[in-house]
Amino acid sequence: MSQQTTSPSAEVAAVLAAVEAFDWTTVSHAYGDATDLPEMLRALALDQDTGPDSAGGDLWGSICHQGTVYSASAAAVPFLAGLAVAGAAPTECFWLLGAMAESEDTAPGAEEDVRNAVRAEIDRLLSFATHPDAEVRQAAVHAFGQARTADVLPALRTVLERDAAAVVRAEALIALVRCDAPEQAALIAAAYDDGAAEVRLASVFAAFDAGLPWDDRVQQVLLSVDGLDDIGSSLHDGHRHEPLSWVVGELCDAGHGAEAARLVLEAADRADGDISAVLWAATQACEASRVATELLRPLAEKHAGNSEGRWLAETIGSRADSTPAPRPLVLTFDQPLLPGAAPDLGIEELRERAAAPLPDDGLTTPDIDRKLMAAATLWERTADPAPMVGAVSEAAERLSGRESFIWGYERASAARTAARLGPAAAPLEAALRTFLADPIALAASATALVRAGCDLDADDVGLRLAAQAGEYRDEDTVTALATLAPLLSPASVQRWREVIDQDERLVGRGLQKSAVAADEQFRADLLAALGSAARR
Repeated sequence: MSQQTTSPSAEVAAVLAAVEAFDWTTVSHAYGDATDLPEMLRALALDQDTGPDSAGGDLWGSICHQGTVYSASAAAVPFLAGLAVAGAAPTECFWLLGAMAESEDTAPGAEEDVRNAVRAEIDRLLSFATHPDAEVRQAAVHAFGQARTADVLPALRTVLERDAAAVVRAEALIALVRCDAPEQAALIAAAYDDGAAEVRLASVFAAFDAGLPWDDRVQQVLLSVDGLDDIGSSLHDGHRHEPLSWVVGELCDAGHGAEAARLVLEAADRADGDISAVLWAATQACEASRVATELLRPLAEKHAGNSEGRWLAETIGSRADSTPAPRPLVLTFDQPLLPGAAPDLGIEELRERAAAPLPDDGLTTPDIDRKLMAAATLWERTADPAPMVGAVSEAAERLSGRESFIWGYERASAARTAARLGPAAAPLEAALRTFLADPIALAASATALVRAGCDLDADDVGLRLAAQAGEYRDEDTVTALATLAPLLSPASVQRWREVIDQDERLVGRGLQKSAVAADEQFRADLLAALGSAARR
């Protein structure tokens, strides 16, 4: 944490005294105990450094950790507002207030909406809309927009009409839409022709926020902005700092892959010199849309020989990647244990490891993995189901109530292990049914239950799997579909065919190479699974 460098004014001292008087043991933040927040707030108030090791950085990581807010976040709001009013780090306070108000991700214990806490402070903060420092005004206007209340509309209208800083006016336009200004469509249309590039870019963002249709007019406004990335970074929308890529992603997610490709192609035609941002947007389009991939293939081939286009070319791959060859289905319960994963132990040593209870304190994923692997190896060598049933049962009991996604993968591992047993997994029915509530473990649990001969609403599970296809382990989804296929109704089969044929990519986003090939192979495997007569 940064060193304190100044003494507080009387106003700041009064806020810090209130911070010290608050009972921080009643709330928690990202790292648990929130009794360290007074120190962080004091350091923020007394030190204007906002670098990564600053007090502000510590505070962000605790009460707005990767966008998640906590009970301590709501508790900190009035003190951050008080510090801003007292003149202590107002820009940092407003950025943090805005980020917390924006969050839709609340940790357990933070059910009281942090946005409401920010709204409660609006009256004493509105004067910052006319603060002499443009950076402070921008931060304040952004926070007002994230509060999403009609109380700020008059102040935001005044900023949009009169502020001398284009970036502040741009922020005001976005904020007006977030606060659902009745005249938002007219404001956006007027901003399309604004002389300031910042406001024109904001009008494109605002059009998406308002749900207005994408058309050639909006496309031309976007392409009229020179230095898109620089201007996008000047607005306080971290997820929109690469505007062309963001717009392409929004279009693809809305099912408009062809429009996204046409936007990229026109941007490429207009590019003067550096085309890297355009090729990156093209890569995003191909990772998101099958239609966009085919439309952008000539662009990829044109630039495959230079460094900017190599990533795009590797993402798309060859034309042959779009039509993968059929391959035999190897379901997860038929896959042999990996030689390096199965413990090289004797039978008795394996029995001891499988029977050893999981630790009472400090349970880790390797603890569960070792136990399950020992039991699975015993089953493979001896066909004795008892160690496997015992290991899965204990793992299920210990995983109960653990909500992190890390534990979801452990539930899936336990279910995958149980599926190897087939009918011998029947004693695990109760545990496996609890796993069905976890989307990560849904596929493996359904497979294990059907193979164990347990009753299952195949259509309900099948439709849930269709809704999340590609989000978790692909092999589990393919195995579950192959297992459930004979039990599905015609309507459920049709829904799966629609998923397999859809334009939006199921997998591949973020892969360094061959995203198209990975997605198309997954679709081919799903289609084979849907037509299979899988064993139970």
